[in-house]
Amino acid sequence: MIVRVQAESFWKTFRRAVADLLLLSGSACLLVWAWGLLEPTLYQHVQKNQFERKFGEQPGSPEPLQSARSTSLTGTGAALRTRAALKVPAASSGWFQRDPLVVGEIEVPRLEMNVIVREGMDDTTLRKAAGHVPATALPGEPGNFVVLGHRDTLFRPLRGLEKGDNVRVHTADGDFNYWIDSIEVVPLENMELSEASEAGITLVTCFPFDFVGPAPRRFVARGHLAAR
Repeated sequence: MIVRVQAESFWKTFRRAVADLLLLSGSACLLVWAWGLLEPTLYQHVQKNQFERKFGEQPGSPEPLQSARSTSLTGTGAALRTRAALKVPAASSGWFQRDPLVVGEIEVPRLEMNVIVREGMDDTTLRKAAGHVPATALPGEPGNFVVLGHRDTLFRPLRGLEKGDNVRVHTADGDFNYWIDSIEVVPLENMELSEASEAGITLVTCFPFDFVGPAPRRFVARGHLAAR
């Protein structure tokens, strides 16, 4: 008996290789997408817990939360800017430890929005947190406290922001209440983030919120610091 073995055609082999490559590429893209969702969620959860644990009221302590935060650290602004200038990576503190570049937490009660703010405006920061523009003031300092965030992740709730809304900022040096005075949408080239003599806040994200791809305009909300 004669057995004939027919060699597999080149095109059949090629199609199989392409199919395997596409399958691997699709799996890789799925993993990247999943990590893109997981990283900010994990970072925000861990840093909120660490922040509250470090500056919140300790069991049995008579001091209220405000006093504990106000007296915990001194020179926070200078320390943060120094760390940012040295480009201290988040990994330096470990995934489940406090990030030394955390400025504090922004809360918009009406929108049920709570976001950790990190010093810096680089891609690493904005991928997992809102970013404080280093050249601008920190809460409690004279001037404009400017915070950036992505419209499709952490700053997405801002699409419901309105004039008169309360924005609370919790930091190691105390809690600060801001009230939104104005909301505008401007072209990227016309956006100005100038300093101010009085303490205020500016929240910036891309616009439109549902735009696919790089958005052409910026959503800018400005507010003033309430008297303490």
